[in-house]
Amino acid sequence: MNILDMKRGDTAVVLRVLHGESVRERLRALGVCTGAKIRLEKVSLFKKTYLLRVEGTRVALGRDVAAGVRVWTTR
Repeated sequence: MNILDMKRGDTAVVLRVLHGESVRERLRALGVCTGAKIRLEKVSLFKKTYLLRVEGTRVALGRDVAAGVRVWTTR
């Protein structure tokens, strides 16, 4: 399952980030890394942007980046 499969309000734990090193580093700097707890707060109208809450910080990810973040939902 990835972020695209989550529903608004779902919480999850990041299992793996399936991107190149530069994207992984950027996500790690934003707090999105293996073991991080995230919550999906909002999805844009055409599902191009996903707004997450990560450790108290709001992070917006594009669809392509969100698709490469594998998660396990805890609902």
